[in-house]
Amino acid sequence: MFSKLIRLGSDAELRFTSNSKAVLVLNGAYDVGWGDKKKTQWIECAVWGNQAESLGKLNLTKGGQVVIHADDLEVEQWESNGKHGAKLKCRAVNIELVGARQQDSQPQAQPAQQDSGFSDNFDDDIPF
Repeated sequence: MFSKLIRLGSDAELRFTSNSKAVLVLNGAYDVGWGDKKKTQWIECAVWGNQAESLGKLNLTKGGQVVIHADDLEVEQWESNGKHGAKLKCRAVNIELVGARQQDSQPQAQPAQQDSGFSDNFDDDIPF
């Protein structure tokens, strides 16, 4: 499992396959290294199914931030005009909205909260 905070490099794109399956494509970047050795790594994430349709309704635009949790990573290499490059491609299992810009008055989705079985009101249980 790969988890990373990324900055969206373009607006999210919702498409449908010929079988009417939804796929949302997110292109983003994150920094690798420090100081003079810092480089930008690009990643393309595909989100499938109901989650893709739900996220497609949100305003995921260039410059926003999300945390991706991904599987099936692969490196795609390319060459153009004598320059070599590479980007990661992945299948996103989960997307968390962190710093998405709110250009519209649209409410932002929150990541699903799992019931841990613990009560938020735990002050009554402290014996002192």
